[in-house]
Amino acid sequence: MAKRYHVTKRGDGWAVKREGSKKASKVHPTKESAKQDAQRFREKGNDVVIHKKDGTIEKWQKKK
Repeated sequence: MAKRYHVTKRGDGWAVKREGSKKASKVHPTKESAKQDAQRFREKGNDVVIHKKDGTIEKWQKKK
């Protein structure tokens, strides 16, 4: 079953986190590096949801 990963702003950077998980898989200093990291999950058949600083959805990338 496909999972959903979110790229969200945190105080210490941008987090890549699986939906429902308590911890981020990784925190990046920039949004761009977090988006690039999240693509590895998308290539494995998962959705990636990229958020703006305010938490709203910027882009929803469906699984490949």
